[in-house]
Amino acid sequence: MTDSLLASQAFVFFLAGFETSSTTISNALYELALNQKIQDQLREEINEVYVKYNGDLKYDNIKKMDYLDKVFKETLRKYPPGTILMRESTSSYTFDAPKVNIPKGQKVFIPVYAIHRDPDIYPKPDVFDPERFNEEVVQKRHPLAFIPFGDGPRNCIGITK
Repeated sequence: MTDSLLASQAFVFFLAGFETSSTTISNALYELALNQKIQDQLREEINEVYVKYNGDLKYDNIKKMDYLDKVFKETLRKYPPGTILMRESTSSYTFDAPKVNIPKGQKVFIPVYAIHRDPDIYPKPDVFDPERFNEEVVQKRHPLAFIPFGDGPRNCIGITK
């Protein structure tokens, strides 16, 4: 790998990680400013965890904040970092209904924004509602109804599970 290629890759990783994170945090704060009840519920959870761990808000303790997780998932649903994903089919595939064939090598665009705003999947899609990410509600949805970072081997390199 050349120095130029290495530098350009480092820049892309920095920009992708910094810009998407800062934009998501800004969007979450915007929604919290508009939704006092959600803000109060989140503040209560943060205060409970803060007291429980004697003010030690390490990563592991923050990960235990379920409502915070829901707030960020709802933020990513409403404001996905990428509005579309582009993929290329690795093999030919034919859907049954409707009868559509996608040949090997075909470019496929996945409309993330449209999926995340589909009222058949997310009723009242313009409403900010972290409760959409309660476990029982999530189980009723198709697993690919929420794909802010894509899915599979070409998903966001920064994602951790």
